[in-house]
Amino acid sequence: MAFLYTGTTNLVAASRSKESRTNSSTTHVQTSQTLIAALQLSVWVGAGLGAFLLVFAHPILKAFIGNDDISPTVFHAALRYVRIRAIGMPAAAMIGSAQSACLGLQDVKSPLLVMLLAATVNLVVDVLVVGRTNNIWISGAAGAAWATTFSQYVAVAVFLQWLCTKSTAKLKVKERKLFLPLRMMSTLSRIRNGTHEKNNTFSTRGLLAGQLKWRDTFFGMPSKTLLKGFSPYVIPVTMTQVGRCSTYVAMNHVVSSSFGTISMAANQIVTSIFYSLIPIADSLSLTAQSFYPGIVEQPPSLERSAALKKASFNFLKVAGILGAILSGIVGCIPLACRFFTVDAVVVDLVNSIVPILLIIFSLHGVFCGSEGILLGQKDLTFLGRMY
Repeated sequence: MAFLYTGTTNLVAASRSKESRTNSSTTHVQTSQTLIAALQLSVWVGAGLGAFLLVFAHPILKAFIGNDDISPTVFHAALRYVRIRAIGMPAAAMIGSAQSACLGLQDVKSPLLVMLLAATVNLVVDVLVVGRTNNIWISGAAGAAWATTFSQYVAVAVFLQWLCTKSTAKLKVKERKLFLPLRMMSTLSRIRNGTHEKNNTFSTRGLLAGQLKWRDTFFGMPSKTLLKGFSPYVIPVTMTQVGRCSTYVAMNHVVSSSFGTISMAANQIVTSIFYSLIPIADSLSLTAQSFYPGIVEQPPSLERSAALKKASFNFLKVAGILGAILSGIVGCIPLACRFFTVDAVVVDLVNSIVPILLIIFSLHGVFCGSEGILLGQKDLTFLGRMY
């Protein structure tokens, strides 16, 4: 589904740049149509992926584990978890596309507020469901899966109403008629910006007002013209994600199928730290995808070349700083290991990986920043071939 998000960010950012350059009202319609097309495509891609997981979850899990030593109880709990989460795939795809559109329009507040609400709903449902019953389809891992799936659909509902509800003085009087999550978002947004909207940051609220037809969104297909806009991203970005994920999948497969419990415990700690730190530098890639299309869409000129060069230099400077910060955090792993485990053998295994992690994270910022620059400039072929 990654091509949806990358394509949405770039296409929406390009439309927004044209709007700023031409001051044309028709470009706003084009931006809205691009977002609607992304949402429509997300429904179909998410539904297809979810159906695939529902049908093939059993053989995929078995192949992933790699041996027959795992407890049937654990295996079936994992199987239920995967199938329940598969139900939420359309919602997950729509959330990702809506977030990507907001980033392309340089609106970072709206997706933040939506995800905060979704996380709150997830936590509340977790507390209400997990451990409260002996039903295998509701309690334990299954309950956690239901909580996440439910929160995803709540997030979609909030996002769509946010995008379809204009923020005007008249509507603010009527906000009490909106359902609770959107009222909460409105309140948080006003607190963040000030009552009188003192800053001029762009907001995606009401972007689709009067343009989104619910039946078309959930059951329609985007036009061929808009689909063509996404097609260049499908293979290169998918290859990029496959290249990334294949490393992690292979690593987990080898550890789970070939090594013992001690190695699995150490691997779990290392990967948990790894997954917690990589979003810090990944944000550089998203930022580049948000800013670069606006520069790339400008007519060729010396000013455009200078702007691209300056932006690239600034991004790589920030990438180097983030690499140094991440390396510093990784260097503290030996001091933090006691918070993850009390087993001395596991601690020694984790500490033995620290030098490798230092190399990885010192370069991670530069790698992610460069990846975002390539995506923002639509240099997709090189990126796919690289992976």
